[in-house]
Amino acid sequence: MHSENKIKTSDIVFIGSGISSSFTILHLLDRIEEQSVNNNIDITIIDKYHEFHTGIPYGARSGFSVHLITSLRNFLPEPELSKFLKWLNANKEWLLDELKNDGGKLSLDWLTVHAKEIANNEWEDLFIPRRFFGLYIHEKVKNRLEFFENKGIVTVNYVNAEVIDLDKKEDYYELFLEGKESIISEKVIVSVGSLPVNNLWRDESLVEEENLLFINNPYTPELAEILKKIESFAAKHPESKVNALIVGANASGLEMLYKLNDIEKIKSNIDKFIILSTQGLLPDAVIDHKKREEYTPYNLLALANENDITAKIIAEAAYKDLDYADEINLGAASTVDIISKAFGSLLSKLTYEELEKFACHHGNQIGRRQRCAGFHYSKTVDSLKNENRFEHLAGRFININKNALGLYELEYLDTKSSNNKTYKSPIQIVINCVGSTNFDRQNVPVLLKNMIRKGYCKPNDSKIGFEVNESLEATENLHIAGPLLAGNIFEGKAVWHVEHCGRIIWLSQVLSKKINDYFFEKNRIN
Repeated sequence: MHSENKIKTSDIVFIGSGISSSFTILHLLDRIEEQSVNNNIDITIIDKYHEFHTGIPYGARSGFSVHLITSLRNFLPEPELSKFLKWLNANKEWLLDELKNDGGKLSLDWLTVHAKEIANNEWEDLFIPRRFFGLYIHEKVKNRLEFFENKGIVTVNYVNAEVIDLDKKEDYYELFLEGKESIISEKVIVSVGSLPVNNLWRDESLVEEENLLFINNPYTPELAEILKKIESFAAKHPESKVNALIVGANASGLEMLYKLNDIEKIKSNIDKFIILSTQGLLPDAVIDHKKREEYTPYNLLALANENDITAKIIAEAAYKDLDYADEINLGAASTVDIISKAFGSLLSKLTYEELEKFACHHGNQIGRRQRCAGFHYSKTVDSLKNENRFEHLAGRFININKNALGLYELEYLDTKSSNNKTYKSPIQIVINCVGSTNFDRQNVPVLLKNMIRKGYCKPNDSKIGFEVNESLEATENLHIAGPLLAGNIFEGKAVWHVEHCGRIIWLSQVLSKKINDYFFEKNRIN
């Protein structure tokens, strides 16, 4: 039942405090400052986790020793990059100490390999620990909010709770918090990140049995705690060692493989590391400069002079050019910029309807074939291959079955044969890295379910995002921010992947302008 206690606290409520909310707040404060606003605006920031302004990727849940999936130069656009570099240089000593404390052998190797660049403050081409950026953005948002609060322009309320429902009234929203009083706000920004992980086996984040440790979400409650459980479990089987299976070859999959090998007490008790993914391919890390110079995406370029093209035609041309790259053994690290530029230049030829189709259906599908990673991750795979301790299976997870000896065996659908197979050896550790669910599945967060049920939000054809207008509204004064904006068009640009920091910053600028216009240009704050 909804609480009977109500407290009116806000003009704006942010549900979720990751970097989409953080950049929206920063840009809004910049706009307020430019206008010399003297009125006060109440802002409430709600997060179900105790840490604010970082989200999962850049906060404590991911730890201090996992890295960006791209170089810093490609991760953060200007002018934010220069600001971050200045902060990084001023804080690097204690940041590097935290990396040493959190990480293991591979973290120390990374520091050794890049010692010269770090000493010279040459960060741009490094795949730095993500936590560095999380601490930067957390400090920046907190300081800016405190500055405006001290000037009496902003009132800030932090609430550590989960929003489970909301009701739209005539001119405000009432938000219902689990175990706490409800909050009333005129404007609401839903910025809860990507949809949750899709549980592969049993509806639990963690399953612990005598001969099996099945991890559905390695970041719940925190990666450090999960790694301790893995270390403890592996240590119980010293006589035979254990086999560890990672399901999914995306960034999270590589990250988990890296961390299992970073901690010597885990690595030494694991016999074989297995990755299961549909294509049986890992993200690419090494650029082949010679082949890259010779490679041309002929199929995409052939569409340059065509006027009557569709989203499907562009996607099919991209797949053909990617197939050709595969044939000549040229990986995504070498082709991603070339392919992206080639199909990106064609999108302006599409009608609005076709652009929507590209945003909902084709952008992410092409992206799945363009996955790249840092060399520190691929080097881990190469080392394990040299030790004959790595295997990559092409297939889909079906089940983990208990045999007559009480051990668990992997059943999977083999991609090549389309037959169900059983892996040759028992599996003791399973880590689910298959990625997020979608709106067609059952495990959608209760808040989003209620918003859909009440007609406040409607999933678009991408099945991972909501339909919104140019003000990023799903319903009047109910805005969406972050990954749930996938499958939309803003300022003539198709959006299908909103985990990229540059895209997040751009969309947060769009949203902050809409909020500013609503409150200040229309003089709604007195």
